[in-house]
Amino acid sequence: MLSLVQATALRGNAGQPLPGIYDALAKREAFICRGQVTLIVGPPSAGKSLLIMNLMARMRVPALGFFLDTDQLTCAARFGAVLTGDRFYEVKQSIDSYAGALGQLGDVQTVFWADDMDDIRLQGEAYEQRYGVYPSLLVVDNLGNFTSGMGDEWALLKAMAWELDKLSKEWQCAVVAAHHTTDLITCEPAARDKMLGKISQYPRLILSVGFDPETSLYKIAVVKNSSGPTDKSAVNPVVMYADAARMQLSENDPNWSPSSSVSAPVARQGWASV
Repeated sequence: MLSLVQATALRGNAGQPLPGIYDALAKREAFICRGQVTLIVGPPSAGKSLLIMNLMARMRVPALGFFLDTDQLTCAARFGAVLTGDRFYEVKQSIDSYAGALGQLGDVQTVFWADDMDDIRLQGEAYEQRYGVYPSLLVVDNLGNFTSGMGDEWALLKAMAWELDKLSKEWQCAVVAAHHTTDLITCEPAARDKMLGKISQYPRLILSVGFDPETSLYKIAVVKNSSGPTDKSAVNPVVMYADAARMQLSENDPNWSPSSSVSAPVARQGWASV
């Protein structure tokens, strides 16, 4: 039991926001904070991983990512595209030439399998043993890979969200997890009640995303925000622009240059320090 003064003195890093990389989200007071869970939700192919990988690459904080619905080559190629603005297909075809660029993310570690929370804890402890700190950012992409095909999937999802919330407080890290909504035919962000399972009570921030590949419009609705305005029906989203082939995400107008959307671009061979 702590008084409010004691709680303030012993708060550690809990509640502190990680570096913001998109001004439009900051204006909505949508901050990804330590000690809290953030969900990025949307239907299949809505660009959840696009946003998550841009966050991981551009925040430049110690990070541990569980990419459970992809493979090592695809994941590395996507990060290579984020960093350079090159087309994902080209990066994948010549991945070895991107070793220098990918090396810039030395404190970003990746895992490609996990059966339960014990596996997440084990990898987090290994990260702490290696670097001397727990990751500032823990990513799970996505929650459905833990629960699909299991009995009582919704109960497992709820339990997973609760466990991640506890873990974020224990490690004082920000947890960002991808999760699905119902499979909508629209490219607009889904309202909060379209999330699969009833897990909205544990995350402090929920971002619902939608991507239209024909117009390049990428929309983010802040459908839950415990520390700021909430748009639970997703009627007033932030409008951005995406080039999915290059894994680029920008706040600029439709004529933006893909390579300019990375704040600290890295060349693939003979790269310069940033």
